[in-house]
Amino acid sequence: MSANNNSHRFVHALNELDDVNISRIRPLIPPQILMEDLPLTEKAAATIIKGRKAAEAIIQGTDDRLLVVVGPCSIHNPAAALEYADSLRAYADTAAEDLCIVMRVYFEKPRTTVGWKGLINDPDLNNNYAINKGLRKARTLLLDISEKGLPAGCELLDTISPQYIGDLISWGAIGARTTESQVHRELSSGMSVPIGFKNGTDGNVKIAIDAIKSAESPHCFLSVTKQGLSAIVETQGNKHCHIILRGGGDGPNFEERYVADYAQQLLKAGVNPHLMVDCSHGNSSKDFRKQPIVSDSIAHQLSATETGKYISGVMIESNLVEGSQSIPSDGDLSKLVYGMSVTDACVNWDDTVKMLDNLREGVRNRRRRAAALPNASDFEAKFRTLLTKLDVVEGEETWGQIDTALKGLISLVQAGATKFETFVPTMKQAVKYINSAILSERTRLSGTALTLMEEMAKQMETRFTPISDMVFPSAMKTCGRANKVFVNRGVNSLTTVITYSHVPEQTPRICDAASTDPNKTVRASASKLLMSIVSCCTVPELTPHLAAVENAIASGVVDANPDARTTARQSYEIYIKRFANRVEQFHAGLSATAKKYLKLDASAGSGASGQAAKAAVPRLPLRDRISAQRANGKPPAAAAAPPAAAAVVPASRPKPVRPIARNVPLVVASEPKAPEPLIQAVAASDAAAASTGVGSLLMSPRGAGLPAPLRVLAEEPAAADKVPHDSARPSASPTATAHESRAPSPDAKAESEPEPTPPASQPSQPAASASPPPATADAAAEPIAAEEAPQAAAEEKKTRRVSSSAAAKRPASRAQRVPGLKFASVGASRGAKKGGASAGSRGPHAVRPQSRNIVSTRMEEALRGRPKSRLVAVQRPKAVKPALVNDSADRLDRMTLRSSSRLSNSLPFPPEPVAAPSGPGYLRATAASAKRGTDAPASATAAARGTKRRKQDAASTTDDVVSAESAPKSAKIGARRRSATK
Repeated sequence: MSANNNSHRFVHALNELDDVNISRIRPLIPPQILMEDLPLTEKAAATIIKGRKAAEAIIQGTDDRLLVVVGPCSIHNPAAALEYADSLRAYADTAAEDLCIVMRVYFEKPRTTVGWKGLINDPDLNNNYAINKGLRKARTLLLDISEKGLPAGCELLDTISPQYIGDLISWGAIGARTTESQVHRELSSGMSVPIGFKNGTDGNVKIAIDAIKSAESPHCFLSVTKQGLSAIVETQGNKHCHIILRGGGDGPNFEERYVADYAQQLLKAGVNPHLMVDCSHGNSSKDFRKQPIVSDSIAHQLSATETGKYISGVMIESNLVEGSQSIPSDGDLSKLVYGMSVTDACVNWDDTVKMLDNLREGVRNRRRRAAALPNASDFEAKFRTLLTKLDVVEGEETWGQIDTALKGLISLVQAGATKFETFVPTMKQAVKYINSAILSERTRLSGTALTLMEEMAKQMETRFTPISDMVFPSAMKTCGRANKVFVNRGVNSLTTVITYSHVPEQTPRICDAASTDPNKTVRASASKLLMSIVSCCTVPELTPHLAAVENAIASGVVDANPDARTTARQSYEIYIKRFANRVEQFHAGLSATAKKYLKLDASAGSGASGQAAKAAVPRLPLRDRISAQRANGKPPAAAAAPPAAAAVVPASRPKPVRPIARNVPLVVASEPKAPEPLIQAVAASDAAAASTGVGSLLMSPRGAGLPAPLRVLAEEPAAADKVPHDSARPSASPTATAHESRAPSPDAKAESEPEPTPPASQPSQPAASASPPPATADAAAEPIAAEEAPQAAAEEKKTRRVSSSAAAKRPASRAQRVPGLKFASVGASRGAKKGGASAGSRGPHAVRPQSRNIVSTRMEEALRGRPKSRLVAVQRPKAVKPALVNDSADRLDRMTLRSSSRLSNSLPFPPEPVAAPSGPGYLRATAASAKRGTDAPASATAAARGTKRRKQDAASTTDDVVSAESAPKSAKIGARRRSATK
């Protein structure tokens, strides 16, 4: 009994001796397991290593950039942190030449008393202390930021947590409350990143200097391995530690006098004198609005004071939204403002950018001051040092060294080295290295070399000529690279050189590249440089090269590259204003194509007056021009006969205007009324045909006073039948349209019938005697035909191709495949001087929309009214000019036919009845159709019956109609012509 009591008392005593104040112990995930779950990627590793090396170089003073640690006071929302990282990453790229930006990503917060301790300790912000979850969140966020190419920095508060995230950071800090801690000094001695120690909260800097000395020394201490096991760790010391001035209880310590004092203390202690200034905390009196004041003071020290050489870094507390907020006591995190800190107040992003820009300017000014050269000997000494660094083979390990040496040359140029007489001979020693860097595949190295060229041009101006001859060709080569980054940078750099130095001696090289280089990118780039030459060079400088400039502009305006053409036109506008005395000579040597692209009106003159005259007459829109031509196409009044002695000059063929192709709405054939202009045009055509007793569109009867050189764009009705037709849309039947062609009403015929023009050798005759009846027209025309037979035969061989209306099939034309408009011309009357009436009652270029089937029907109706007529059809030769008869009485009447196979299936007006065919001119092909039991003309229906039936019909026609045996040969010739045209 007593033994049991003694046992209980011993156990109770043990409980009172150990873990008395421990309420709970939970397992912690080993670092190695978490690192295997969230492994380091290759891209993230490259970002981290690059950030570490840059931070080390800046802290040691070998890199003159400024290390900037900027970001939220603490991380509580990873999503907002990533959004901030995106903005910071974009800015870091633009400021990389002056600033090395590291994002502040603090997961642990030391508290003076109590409070939220950070994302690792309490990731849910509800005091549940899910540390395993916090460690996973922290590592995930660091991986994401590093993947974006942005290095990160953390405060090392816990001595175990670095085992979980230490491989993902590029810089670390020891806070003011832990700088004096022995374990944190030991921890820093073993860290693989540069470490900054803050001065104490009371402003004491001595403890930070002691911490640096301690961290640089080897240590042996207790720690935890990656496997989570306790271990004894031995370190060799961290040589990349520095001090951070954060202010204290006695006030800020960022001013010049403090910086100078602390730098001397560091030098006296034998440690790194380069320091970082914290814009927040004690230096801003814990007022985030005062952070810009601190950054302005730092920028001033960098620019104008001797203390600027000791400032190597700046720390800024910044967030998406300025200010701070408290964590809701009820745990409702939805009340938190997105992007606002829950610990110390921060400046917003816009203010952050202003602060960073100000610091960049300070860094640049510090470079200029450091490179100031009192005499040429100092310049040559520094140049030889940089030349040694340039004299290496470019590679993965040396390109950074070359870039730094080129930046050193830029600093010498900015410091005024160009004022020394020895500058050009000395710089020629580095030309080969500069050219090699310009042509480098590394965009940063190439950009630094081009910047050096720009700075020399800015400082030397017109004295840059000797160096331009050596570096300009290499810079021109960058304008032909496949990478647009190189191209744009090269063009911008050369434009800067031309702006400051003019370099007129480079004009032939630029002109030659703009006009003859096979690379279109080079031509486009050279055109931009040519425009800069024309704009910047003075008239005396450019006068010796005007011929080359004009040739380059003339070649550029017709270049296949649209960018080159646009730039060449801009150069032309500048050129004609600066060299007005050479405009006429320049225009005279331009090709027709170049004048077209330059919009020069040859008829108005090529000089300034011609341009003004052209500008005074505005060009009508296409729609208005077509409407005007339609209005001109109405039947004109009877024209008076020209004087007998006056010689009529053959009219030139007006250039057809391509109408706008529209989708014509489909309307059923029972639509009550056609458009008024179309009705008038059709009525005028019918009246003209009736006035001569025969259709004047497609006939050239033997011996009649009708137009001989008629030229109509016609095709077989069978070809129209091949056009695809949308059966789902209402339309008139092609066959029905062909058989039920319209006949002009008596009223319309009376209104639209024009008075014929009498021949020049006779006085004006009444309209009744000008046109003989159909029965006597053939006999009256016999003497004319015998007299003009040789001339007519020669003209017909040159201007027409005679074929049968039932010719062999040929592929559908482009106009048949695509609904649209076509144009054709009709020749003037050849027999008007003998008393025949002029067939053309229309204007010289009237537009008559007609369907293909109706046009074919109109052709057939016209042929029925004349004996011994023959059908004239042309197989669409390109640009065939009408034959003109040099006769004083002839007048060239033209018309254009609008033809669309789809429109023919959807006429907006009902077809009119056709008068019964009569007269000896009725086609025998129609008679053959009648034998098969139909009274309808053999138009679309006959064409659809097949090749065999068409050959039989063709064989029964008159001798004037080409036999069907010649149709295959005609089709082959037409196919060859169409192929050659394509």
